[in-house]
Amino acid sequence: GETKQMRSQSQTSIVLRFLSVSRFTCPVRNMSMDLTFLGTASNYPMPNRGVSCTVLKSDLQCWMFDCGEGSQTQMKKTRVKATKINKVFITHLHGDHLFGLPGFLCTLSQNTAEQTQQTRVEIYGPLGLRRYLRTCLELSRSPVSFPYVVHELEPVQEQFPEDWEEWQPEHTSSGPLHLGEEAGRLIHRDGSGGWHLFEDDRFVVKAGAIYHRIPCFGYVIQEKAIPGKLDAAKLKVLGVPPGQLYSKIKQGETVTLENGLVIDPKDVVGPTRPGRKIVILGDTHDPSPVTPLAQGADVLVHEATLENSMREKAVDHGHSTPEMAATFGKTIGAKTLILTHFSQRYKPLGETLKKGEESVSKLLEEAEAVFGPNSVIAAQDLQTIPIPLPKS
Repeated sequence: GETKQMRSQSQTSIVLRFLSVSRFTCPVRNMSMDLTFLGTASNYPMPNRGVSCTVLKSDLQCWMFDCGEGSQTQMKKTRVKATKINKVFITHLHGDHLFGLPGFLCTLSQNTAEQTQQTRVEIYGPLGLRRYLRTCLELSRSPVSFPYVVHELEPVQEQFPEDWEEWQPEHTSSGPLHLGEEAGRLIHRDGSGGWHLFEDDRFVVKAGAIYHRIPCFGYVIQEKAIPGKLDAAKLKVLGVPPGQLYSKIKQGETVTLENGLVIDPKDVVGPTRPGRKIVILGDTHDPSPVTPLAQGADVLVHEATLENSMREKAVDHGHSTPEMAATFGKTIGAKTLILTHFSQRYKPLGETLKKGEESVSKLLEEAEAVFGPNSVIAAQDLQTIPIPLPKS
């Protein structure tokens, strides 16, 4: 009734606030970035809610985080293009985060065979991911018609639970590469306490350990500082011709014109803008090991499987409550907290409830009580949330 309508309006206002900020802080070049949640449920998919899968899209990149069963079907309902995804990050090897990946790759392969452009796909995840994926594709005799590579993160001892040895599957891969597969790296934790995955001219991506029932990771995406806006009108007045000199000045190089005039970049280039930091965690009852890497996050995506009164059950199963998620968000100084991975006992926001049923709004309220109002979002399936540039 009225409460649900107010909650829906509150969630909408947060998203509109994001859009408003981004409109006034983005430079002329398109620097858009957003998160699309293809699945927000824990454990298993339902007709109205898929399991874990989130897509981070920028103007240059499209990356997938986890790929639970049915994720490619969910994608068909959004504006996310499967063929644009060039990196996949798997947090851990539980099925509700992983079972959709082989099928997703097969669909991409079919699209490629039908002349749809598909670039090389890089896949990151815990040790065992390469063996799992190769076995699925080989036993089902599924060729992959584009190049892909699996980079594995080697867990450290403290990530293994006490009962780890009760199951003894082989995690390492051997034998020939699958059709289309390229040799991947085994990535170890470095001196910073994280796993350095890659760096390009726009982003640095690292992984950090978090505690769950099996080795699990959180991913930290740091956008590099963004150069200030070039004052083209001022350069024109100074007699600087458009072209190569503009590029040099933009890159911080002092240039001298033919008439002897020296152009100092600080006089014609606006202030550098800080890049955005997005932290996307897998399942966890204790994300504390990733704290140093996650400090100052603009957006934290954190699971909230069960309500606060069920904390003991949540922790026993390796999961978190809204209070736990919000507390960690405050610890790292996150600006926005996005909750996901909800137990099926909680109905989606806005759904009509029967007697005795509860919705995700309860989890949202419990997180807001700790983190504060207007900065918490309970993700909904197929929802896209913009991530604006920070103010200078």
